[in-house]
Amino acid sequence: MAFSTILDVVLLIVLFGYLVSGYRSGLIGSLSGIAGLVAGAVAAYFLVPLVGTWVPAAEWRTAATLATAAVLLIGGLSLGRSVGRLLTPQGTRNKLRVIDRILGAGAAVTVSALVASMIAFSIGALGVPVVSSAVSSSSVIRSIDSLTPDPVTSFLAQLRSIVATEGIPRVVEAFNGPAPVVPSVGTDSEALLAARASVLKITGTAYACGQNQSGSGFVIATDRVLTNAHVVAGVSEPVVVTPDGRAQSGQVVYFDPVVDLAVIAVSGLDAQPLALGDNLGPGSLAVSGGYPFGGPFESAPAEVVAVAPAMVADIYGADPSSRQIYTLAADVAHGESGGPLLSEAGVVAGVMFAKSTITDNLGYALAMEEVDPVAAQASALDAPVSSGSCISG
Repeated sequence: MAFSTILDVVLLIVLFGYLVSGYRSGLIGSLSGIAGLVAGAVAAYFLVPLVGTWVPAAEWRTAATLATAAVLLIGGLSLGRSVGRLLTPQGTRNKLRVIDRILGAGAAVTVSALVASMIAFSIGALGVPVVSSAVSSSSVIRSIDSLTPDPVTSFLAQLRSIVATEGIPRVVEAFNGPAPVVPSVGTDSEALLAARASVLKITGTAYACGQNQSGSGFVIATDRVLTNAHVVAGVSEPVVVTPDGRAQSGQVVYFDPVVDLAVIAVSGLDAQPLALGDNLGPGSLAVSGGYPFGGPFESAPAEVVAVAPAMVADIYGADPSSRQIYTLAADVAHGESGGPLLSEAGVVAGVMFAKSTITDNLGYALAMEEVDPVAAQASALDAPVSSGSCISG
């Protein structure tokens, strides 16, 4: 039986258990238990990504993260139920009791489902292939996620980024002037919606630095994904996640810390390569696509301020060299590194790789002079290569 099937069975049993428990406890008892469960879930949400980096033995990391989540959840639930028993009036027997029980059951199963999704997101984002694959393949988790509003998921992802390194941004300062204004650009055209299917989330754990990393990438050739080198630096087996939540492990087959580009080979990847275009000129409108803070996919408007050569250090902050880059009026967030800069026609015009920490609404992307040479050889790249040293963030 597949791990994802086992996970689904366990989740269904747990959810049914909460349904029954909520009915028996009533609304007050359920809310108290829920409060404890949520407290445990919040603790697990933040601690799970850290525990995975504290355990030195790779074979024990998955067990340690799962055990941590279970202990915190059960502990929080038990504490909440104890408080609930003290608060629940005893001996109440009237018509309102039935309504109270129904409300308790509904509240219990709803919140427990959201908590399950929250913990699954945190565990799946660790970038452990077998775990990420099982979570992404879980029908129960995917059903819950489909019912959860994207703003809620985005908010939780942003909170989690406090303790998880989400696509460490490379900071470049090649702009002098006031903060640019982010333009208004439509991001839901047919071409841009089609391109979305080929923009992927990249996750992984750099154990040498004790951190989880998340960024973005896009299909550059059949079974090949282009991203930034700093997204996968120090990650031995990155996990690629499609927009619909399917996760597959891959191998780094190209790694250039100077230009900050890497290629991941993913066998049987069900996504089409994006079309490559030319550089956009100053004043051109564009759209960046990626997974800010490791959350759901988002498209964001951008405008080309300039495209010109600039001296840029490698991903380790050393040995500056000349690179052709875009300066963009764009709000670039953690986790969007490696995503494509798209024209309004949905054609790749560059690769997002940095943001300014000095000037608001200022981002940077690699121009096509840097991207084209890598794209030309991507199909032939099949031998795993070192992903270098991680960047402590």
